[in-house]
Amino acid sequence: MYAYFREMTGLLSRYRLFMLFAGAVFLLSSNTKGRKQILPDETQWAEKQLVQMTLDEKIGQFFMISAHSGKGEESLAAVEQSVRRDKVGGIIWFQGTKSDYLAAAGRMQKASTLPLLYGMDAEWGASMRLDGETRFPYAYSIGAADDVKLTERIAEMMAQECRELGIHINFGPVADVHSNPKNPVIGFRAFGENPEKVGNHVSAFVRGFETNSIMSSLKHFPGHGDTDIDSHLDLPTVSRDLEDIDAIDLLPFREGIRNGASSIMVGHLSIPALDPSGTPSTLSKVIIKDLLQEKMGFKGLVISDALDMKAVADRYGKAEVVVKAFEAGCDILLCPESVTEAIAALKAKVQKGDIPMSEIDARCLKVLKAKEKFVVQPQAYKKYTEGEQLWARNETFEKSSVLLKNENNALPITSMADEMLHIAIGSSYYSFSQQLNEFGKFDFVNISEDDLVDGVIDRDLKKYKTIIISYHPTTVRPKNNFGISLSLNGLLRKLPESSTNHLVLFGNPLALSANFELNHVKSLVVGYENNAFVQNRVAQMVVGAIPFTGKMPISVNANYKRGAGLATSWNGRLKFSQPEELGIDPKKFEEIDQIVERSIAGRVFPGCQIVAAVEGKIIFRKSYGSHAYNDQPVKDDDLYDIASITKIAGSTLSIMKMEDDGKIDLDKQLKDYLPEVTKESNYGNLVLRDMLTHRAGLKAWLPFYTKTLIKGQLNPEIYSTTHKPNFTRKVEDGIYMRDDYVDSMYAQILQTPIGGKSYVYSDIGYYFFKKIIEKEYNKSLDRFVQDGFYGPMGLQRITYNPAEKFGLKSIIPTEVDTIFRKKMVHGYVHDQGAAMLGGVAGHAGLFSSATDLAALFQLFLNKGNYGGVRYFSEEIVNQYTKIQFAGNRRGVGFDKPKTDGTGGTCHKLASLSSYGHSGFTGTLAWADPEQQINFVFLSNRVYPDAENWKIVKQNTRTEIQRVIYEAVKSRIKPQI
Repeated sequence: MYAYFREMTGLLSRYRLFMLFAGAVFLLSSNTKGRKQILPDETQWAEKQLVQMTLDEKIGQFFMISAHSGKGEESLAAVEQSVRRDKVGGIIWFQGTKSDYLAAAGRMQKASTLPLLYGMDAEWGASMRLDGETRFPYAYSIGAADDVKLTERIAEMMAQECRELGIHINFGPVADVHSNPKNPVIGFRAFGENPEKVGNHVSAFVRGFETNSIMSSLKHFPGHGDTDIDSHLDLPTVSRDLEDIDAIDLLPFREGIRNGASSIMVGHLSIPALDPSGTPSTLSKVIIKDLLQEKMGFKGLVISDALDMKAVADRYGKAEVVVKAFEAGCDILLCPESVTEAIAALKAKVQKGDIPMSEIDARCLKVLKAKEKFVVQPQAYKKYTEGEQLWARNETFEKSSVLLKNENNALPITSMADEMLHIAIGSSYYSFSQQLNEFGKFDFVNISEDDLVDGVIDRDLKKYKTIIISYHPTTVRPKNNFGISLSLNGLLRKLPESSTNHLVLFGNPLALSANFELNHVKSLVVGYENNAFVQNRVAQMVVGAIPFTGKMPISVNANYKRGAGLATSWNGRLKFSQPEELGIDPKKFEEIDQIVERSIAGRVFPGCQIVAAVEGKIIFRKSYGSHAYNDQPVKDDDLYDIASITKIAGSTLSIMKMEDDGKIDLDKQLKDYLPEVTKESNYGNLVLRDMLTHRAGLKAWLPFYTKTLIKGQLNPEIYSTTHKPNFTRKVEDGIYMRDDYVDSMYAQILQTPIGGKSYVYSDIGYYFFKKIIEKEYNKSLDRFVQDGFYGPMGLQRITYNPAEKFGLKSIIPTEVDTIFRKKMVHGYVHDQGAAMLGGVAGHAGLFSSATDLAALFQLFLNKGNYGGVRYFSEEIVNQYTKIQFAGNRRGVGFDKPKTDGTGGTCHKLASLSSYGHSGFTGTLAWADPEQQINFVFLSNRVYPDAENWKIVKQNTRTEIQRVIYEAVKSRIKPQI
């Protein structure tokens, strides 16, 4: 039949062709089985209103006029006048602020005798029209994510937003299939180019809207996807044949109708295959009445596209175009240029008998039924929290952002130890840059569009091993190649071959149809939009905290077709996420706020940091209080003295590496490694495993500093106030210890009697492990952990001697030391013995943020892998984190729960397989492999007095840990 139809096209007159089509249109498949109810059959309010209305009032119900809440009083007064005079049925709202809109919306409803039907183009939420509102992802991002359940959830969230604004009809979803890359107006507004997938997402949107009493409006019927002209400017022509129209363009509309769409917006399109007369589809009886209503069985409201658009406005008179649209089957006449004139014209048609009164009544009743359902008696709607909405946005961009090139597995980035540079093009880059720097130190340079054209780059690129170029255009529309300039090639050519170069485009992938010289980059990433949400996600994907899974919903060219997209895997790096991802109610964490606030008020500590990660995802990160009481607030990247957690984060970490390297045997004796230190002492017979499990009989600690005081003052033979020869070991500002006095400290240890093999927690063994590590690797302990772990892992906020690297404003003070240093200890280790070693010790000395410490503990939970790098074997982790001796709960270096299940250092909810350590300054880090919980708490409870033990008496740390466990235990299965 189609072949015959095309053959006859050249032979038949225009009239006969038109008459042929009137029958041919019914060859298009209807496929409407299972269609949901749209408007109620029986109504009370609507029918009651209809019998009381005049002809003018009935005709007025067909009109929906435009209003801009942000244009001022003169504009709003004109709208109000039309509401009162013309008795219009509804208003479509355009630009303004939320507050202006709400005021104006209330005003217009008061002016109307019948409830007004409010509509809004809110394809990506109210932000499409209201300034300052947070927008939802564009349709092509949603299509790229290709998760229908997620799509429906987003639609429900948009419905909630509309309900809260008093909007009754969202002019969406766009059901057009993006099949023409040169389309100037659809593009990013469409779900993709695959009709079936577009239909799936259209249906999800319809369900999400309609079940929450928001009228959906499929647009732009019968399909605006295959056009290259903007109907706002001229009349586009769709040149497909009937077969393609049926298979491609109509499919999503059929699916939307089947799922209960209450309205359809007809586009201004010339479609010769459907209406050979050339009549715009908005004005075509063949397209609306014959095809949409009769053949496709649509019973809902038919809405015209805006009648002031040039596609029709320049071809017909102001009143004529309205009359033609109504006669063609449009029930809602959108944005007419002259309402009063159009009403008069329609009324004249009725009075002449050209339009039966019965049709006016039937179609007016249809409008009133819609009002009854969506305005007068709307159903309840699902309500989502801000956190749930945030997760929907984040999840969309996680699933949509696509990796299109990845030579030699350049992404994700593994080691962070190399020199790295981030070049951002454009002005809106902050979220991407900020998130990158959570994972490693990136030098940064921002290039404007002008700089890009001029080829300006103020950096020696050859010094960098990794270079990331991120492009941040201001548009996703076709103008100027979607805002992405070919001048980018000049910068790409400057990239050194010696570096691994990455290009990240935050914009429309169709920009790649231009001739970019991508051979200069190893990886190519596209995040479909340039906003904080997608930037955050892509930054995490680049480093492997989130895997790439996205596929292109459209084709760009032969190199990047629909379905293109490379996958990566999670590489063990901590992901910055939120409770909602794991189905955890964030309200449960409010108890943490209460515990901490009580503690600060009760002077348990001035402030603290807390990080909790579950399954490798940070779901809680918060800083409280101040550095000192009534001082500057604590920030997430401030550094705390973590005290004895150094035993894990410094010494044990290093020893695990040593054993994996075959450089140490824990069942050997101390003299096997330090004969020059232990000499003939009984200390030489100590077994390393016994020392690391606190059963070697060592004393808990030794107050080395007391022997360096004379009448409470520093002995000038041991200390100098200035750095000078033989006095280079810095204890504090203005305090330098004589270099050889360290030998005296070890002599004191060797002179201290050794007890029996009973459990006594001790710092002393770690003085020896520091020496073992430094001897075996021929570098200082601080240098070893920095080069071997912290640097490659990207940990920038964990270090010994932080005052050498950071300003004091980033370092939390500890005790006001009135005995030894005679000052507030700030930027230097609190532990006196560690201070006398120059701030670098095996048992104390490390400072860290909670985030970096959590990353280190994630290394243990990952069994020795982090960021795609294996630092030691899984067997080593399993060995060190299990109990070593009966009657002693300790692992190797690690603390563990009491074996009777009562907790101990951790809360009793922690599994017996868990492990961690606490610190004298008020810190706790704990990992639970059974429940995949990673918990870090840092405070300075020793400020200003180390004798403040309220944190222990009140069980503050373990009570906070309890809340984390209870929240995880009570979680629901996340929506997927």
